[in-house]
Amino acid sequence: SSGINAEYGEDFELKTRNHQELLRQMEFTVKSDDPEVRHGKPNPDIFLVAMGRFREPPASPECCLVFEDAPNGVEAARAAGMRCVMVPDPRLEDLPKSDVILKSLEEFNPTEFGLPAFD
Repeated sequence: SSGINAEYGEDFELKTRNHQELLRQMEFTVKSDDPEVRHGKPNPDIFLVAMGRFREPPASPECCLVFEDAPNGVEAARAAGMRCVMVPDPRLEDLPKSDVILKSLEEFNPTEFGLPAFD
């Protein structure tokens, strides 16, 4: 299963405009304006809310994998106890501690996280 959480409004629309096929595969969406999300990143609320929305919720936060592009998001994922793959803006200088830092999502290897390999 997969879910997505994101910024509110125009930021979400801008970031997802070219990824509609991927979004259609998501079980749900949690945005920062969701009433259950009490605090924004770097607080872990958005990730913990998302974890609870799966039809079959993960056994623990460690079973969740977060993809992030921003330091506050990485901090929120780590505060939630989740593993995190960061794909930062190349102009970002001080990168937070993340499980993996990639230049592009094309570099992602799911087998490094115990997931099935891409076809």
